[in-house]
Amino acid sequence: MNIAKLLILFIIIFPLGANAKTNGFAVGIASNHIDITVGFDGSSIELFGDRRDKKAVVAIVVEGPKKNVTIWKKAKIMGTWVNFHYAKFKKIPTYYNYAISTDKISKVLSKAMTQNAIGHEALFNKVNSEKNKKREDIEIFQDALLQKNYDLGVFFEKPAEIDFINDNFFHASFKVPPSAPTGDYKIHSFLIKNGKVVNHIINDLKVEQVGLNAFIYKSAQNYSFVYAMFCIFLALFAGWLVSSVRVRP
Repeated sequence: MNIAKLLILFIIIFPLGANAKTNGFAVGIASNHIDITVGFDGSSIELFGDRRDKKAVVAIVVEGPKKNVTIWKKAKIMGTWVNFHYAKFKKIPTYYNYAISTDKISKVLSKAMTQNAIGHEALFNKVNSEKNKKREDIEIFQDALLQKNYDLGVFFEKPAEIDFINDNFFHASFKVPPSAPTGDYKIHSFLIKNGKVVNHIINDLKVEQVGLNAFIYKSAQNYSFVYAMFCIFLALFAGWLVSSVRVRP
């Protein structure tokens, strides 16, 4: 670990030391804000923590803003392929990543993961869904939704890693791609022992557009008519400017 990360670690862990002594668990993030500017090519969420019981398992879940999603499946009707089967998923995170401090998933640990939506399969157990009454398994739509988010880079096929500096202190890093949605993120940190969550800490993170990006986005959202007229005027002006400076034979 480099010097910068060590400094961040001490800054975060030191003020939480008293809390760690009482409940055995403390977690902090290096920054609670990610700015998206012109040319944004991704970032990362750096998390540090202290676990006093080295036999307990640490699990971390990062969730982006939630929204309702509908997945369609085509069917051939009268010789034409049309959207026919569908499934609706309510309050699906627009970004999802997780990490767990062990690769030995026992039955009791798996049960705790399922109850707390740790991992993709467990996530769907916490999500309300509905589908049309045709004979289509819901798993087909779940797989399609996962693959779509994998392709967008906002879900991850493999969990992130939790690195332990010693028996107590740990560090985890979560990638934030250029396609990351803006909004309020929740970082859930769980301390699990004997299949039960003995501590749960939530950290807030905001991903927000700033500068010119923010100005354009807010203008389009809040002043849509004025924004549309400005775009039309700009397009007409650009066309006139090109035609006026073009060299003609």
